[in-house]
Amino acid sequence: LAQHLHALEQANAAGDVKSYLRANYAFHFSIYRAAGSENILNIIENLWLQISPYFNMLHDSGNYSTANEHHQEMFAALRDRDGEAVKAAVRADIDAAFNVLVGLLK
Repeated sequence: LAQHLHALEQANAAGDVKSYLRANYAFHFSIYRAAGSENILNIIENLWLQISPYFNMLHDSGNYSTANEHHQEMFAALRDRDGEAVKAAVRADIDAAFNVLVGLLK
């Protein structure tokens, strides 16, 4: 997970959208797979496939930096085994991206 977080930070700093999106997928799905629920994983994968074509729009909004803050929070919460903090960080990450996308797509 740490390597994916590092890749996210490096890609964001370099402005490399494709690398950022690959690392973002790897980071999130490392967490989702670790949850151990095949049913939930399938639902998330289906939702990801529907929304991911819009993720490249988030770069110019500055959302990648905000997302990386949430990713760092997720990482720290997982390290500390704080399930509530993990949920809060995942929710904050998704909510922030959602709000930016809604604004961009209006």
